[in-house]
Amino acid sequence: MTFFFRLSPILAVLTLLGCSQEIPSKLLCRQSAVLESQMVEQSSSTFTHHAAVCLIKTQNKVLLIRHRLSGKLDFPGGTVNDGESLSCAAHRETWEETGFNVLVRKQIGKTSNGLALFACDLDAGIDLLPERFSPPSWAALEVIAIEKVDPFLLNHKALRYADDLIPLRDGFIAFDTN
Repeated sequence: MTFFFRLSPILAVLTLLGCSQEIPSKLLCRQSAVLESQMVEQSSSTFTHHAAVCLIKTQNKVLLIRHRLSGKLDFPGGTVNDGESLSCAAHRETWEETGFNVLVRKQIGKTSNGLALFACDLDAGIDLLPERFSPPSWAALEVIAIEKVDPFLLNHKALRYADDLIPLRDGFIAFDTN
């Protein structure tokens, strides 16, 4: 009985503070060694990308987010912060919107808007998740769902930015190539 009495303050604190809707502390950027060397080469050249996204392939599908304001599908990703590489922006934004700590492997394309598209690997048993599932609580302001979608069954009207359909399909094909 004394044992439980001593634990009660700890349990009270864990109960009150254990489940937070705030974004957990920042993760370290995970990228392949090959990509790191490519990013160093590109940083010395003129580079016009201001945003980056992850293409996460799961079997015959890609992982996309359903954007809250538009109700349409989009890549997980977003804008680059000051001093941040494109690949680290793709990693950070994907983590913020999906909760997945991906490995950014290689750049596989870009959109007509200059959005850099990266192949990102995820080893968290994503194949076992349903076709549509909820985002982490901290992403709920921006994302209403995370979905596994066949890119060849989508039409341009399903995407937040219609011009992203061809780069999405091209990236899906380029995902497994060297």
